[in-house]
Amino acid sequence: MMLKEQMTAVLSQNAVLKRAVAIQHERQKEFDERSHEVQGLKQLVLQYQEQLRTLEINNYALQMHLKQAQQSSSMPGRYNPDVF
Repeated sequence: MMLKEQMTAVLSQNAVLKRAVAIQHERQKEFDERSHEVQGLKQLVLQYQEQLRTLEINNYALQMHLKQAQQSSSMPGRYNPDVF
């Protein structure tokens, strides 16, 4: 192979490698963006789980208050002082 042919082959390989590096760079960028999005969604899930836990606790407390109020109102001789 002559020097000119070798140079042409090297330049061709160099172009292929540059294209491969550019493609890999784009893929890495997309991966990083998706990873960042996943982290954000995981954080959101944690916030929603905490909110759900708080709502479940509040719901339980309200159920207990309602149960207590219903039991109190069913006792004979008891009346609601706000009702005349």
